Amino acid sequence: MLCNQIEQIHRNLNDTFPALCRIAVVLYDKETDMLKTFTNSTRDATPIQYYSSKLSNSESLSKMVATREIRIIDDITAISSDRRHTKLIKAAGYRSSLTFPIFSKDSLIGILFMNAKEVSYFTPQRVEQLKIFIHLISTLLIAETMPLKTLKGAVATAREFSRIKDEETGAHLSRMSHYARVIALEIAEKHDLNDEMIEYIFQFSPLHDVGKVGVPDKIILKNGKLSNDERSVVQTHVHIGKGIIDTMVDQFDLDGLDNVQMLRNIVLYHHECIDGSGYPEGLKGEAIPIEARITSTADVFDALTSKRPYKEAWSNRKALEFMAENKGRMFDPDCVDALFASKPILKAIQLRFKEDKLG
Repeated sequence: MLCNQIEQIHRNLNDTFPALCRIAVVLYDKETDMLKTFTNSTRDATPIQYYSSKLSNSESLSKMVATREIRIIDDITAISSDRRHTKLIKAAGYRSSLTFPIFSKDSLIGILFMNAKEVSYFTPQRVEQLKIFIHLISTLLIAETMPLKTLKGAVATAREFSRIKDEETGAHLSRMSHYARVIALEIAEKHDLNDEMIEYIFQFSPLHDVGKVGVPDKIILKNGKLSNDERSVVQTHVHIGKGIIDTMVDQFDLDGLDNVQMLRNIVLYHHECIDGSGYPEGLKGEAIPIEARITSTADVFDALTSKRPYKEAWSNRKALEFMAENKGRMFDPDCVDALFASKPILKAIQLRFKEDKLG
C-alpha cells in the first residue's frame, strides 16, 4: 500500500532530515475540484485525516498548480487565514512547508506536502536533496492511481458495449459514490477506515452493478414486477460481476492494485442484508464487509430519491424514514445514522449531480 511506502521513505529521510515531521499526499478530483486527504506519515502530531477542500478556494495552491513549481512557506504562523486546513497545520506545530503538485501527463492527480516544526527549514540546499524523494513519491502515486483508472475505464467500456440502459445513469453513479464517501467519512473512526480505504470505497462503489452486463435486456428493462424466475436471473449479476472484475484484473495485470479485494466485496456482497435475508450468501451483520454495507446504503438511498420509469422520486425525508425503519434488517444502522447526520451534504450532492436527458 502507498501508506506503507510513504512511511518507509519518511523513516529513511529522518536519518538525514530529523526535523521533517510530516509527509502527506492528497488526491485531486477534477469533477468536483476537491482536494481530499489520502495518505500520510506523521511524527509527533495528530495526523490530518478525513479532510477535503476545493482547490479553487486556495489562491496559493491554485497558483502552484498553474506553474507546476514547488511552493515553499518559510513561516506558516505568518499566514493570516481562517481556513480549516491552515488552522490544523498551525495547531500541529508545523512552522514551514514544502508543497508540490503531482501530474500524470497534463492531469493533476494530487499534491504532496512536507512539513517541519522549524521556521525556514526548506532551504534551497535541502530542497535539492529532497527532489529525488519528491519525484519518487510522485511516481508511486501515479503507479497507485493508474491501474485504478485502467480498471474503471475497462468496466465503463464493458458497460458501453453491452448497451446497458437500466437506471444506472452517470448522475446516479456520481451521486451514490459521493453518498458512499459521506457515509464512510461519518463512520470512519468507529469502523477503523483510513483515508485510503475511504477513497477506494468512493472509487469502487460505482462499479457495484457491473455484472448487469450479463443480464438480458428484456429483464433489466422490464417496467413491471419481475417474476420469481426473472428475479433469480437478476441475482446472478453479483457472481457475473465478480467474474468480470477477476478477468479484468488478470487480463490487465492489476493484481498489484491496492484494495482490489474491497472491489470484489462491493460487487459480490452489496445485496446482502444485515439480518441475513439478502443474497448471494445470506451473510449477517459484520460478516458483510463494511464497504459492501456502505455501498448498499448509498445505492438504495439514491434509488429511492431518484425518478425512474416505474416510480416518482421520493423526498429525502421519506427515503430516510424508510431506511430508518429497515436499519438492522436491510441496512447497517451506522450507515443509516450517517445519512441522517449528513442531510445538508446529501442535498448538495443532489444539486451538484442532477439528472439530464443523457443521464
